[in-house]
Amino acid sequence: MLAKILDFSPALAFFITYRLSSDLILATGVIIGCCLVSFIVQYALYHKVSRMQIFLTAAVLLFGVPTILLNDPVIIKWKVTVVNLILAATIFICQHVVHRNPFAYLFGREVPLPDHIWLKLGTSFMGYFIFAAGLNVIIAFYLPALFGIDDKAAESLWVDYKTFGNAILNFVFSVVLILVLMRRYPEMLAAFKDDAKEAVPEPAQAQSAADSNPEFDSKDK
Repeated sequence: MLAKILDFSPALAFFITYRLSSDLILATGVIIGCCLVSFIVQYALYHKVSRMQIFLTAAVLLFGVPTILLNDPVIIKWKVTVVNLILAATIFICQHVVHRNPFAYLFGREVPLPDHIWLKLGTSFMGYFIFAAGLNVIIAFYLPALFGIDDKAAESLWVDYKTFGNAILNFVFSVVLILVLMRRYPEMLAAFKDDAKEAVPEPAQAQSAADSNPEFDSKDK
């Protein structure tokens, strides 16, 4: 739970700072500092940092530092687009160059699925990340032209999207995709059910075995 709080705290600090100051440069400085602090605290507590946290911290530094040094808020707005494109490119390279599905590599032991489902899952996420990259460009740079709002209002909407909208969109897409795939491929649902059965605590399994074996009670008596 603490790790999840540490993961989300930089984005929340970014959002609060912007809402209090309306200064994207200042908010960028805050998210850089919070990412570094979160990184250090996680390593101090758990002696390791997740690969995703390393990737996101590197992305914040890559786009945040030039934003502050050049005093140009446009740079930080490209972060969401570039991160999504990197994720899409990673899936493409893994599936079509290395011929190793990244989702099967990460989750294949816990949820064994046929290769064609992993391929479908990877292709769907690759397309989604490309879509999300384009959506961020529209929200970050074209809202004034599309809706006739001023630049500051558009910037505020982008901050909302960057902090909450993108994460919500990722969650909704993931849930909908999994539900669609489970309906189309029943073996996927069966794999999830088998995984859930294996996750049953051992005491519960032992009690179930005892209840189903009448000799167990007679021996105890």
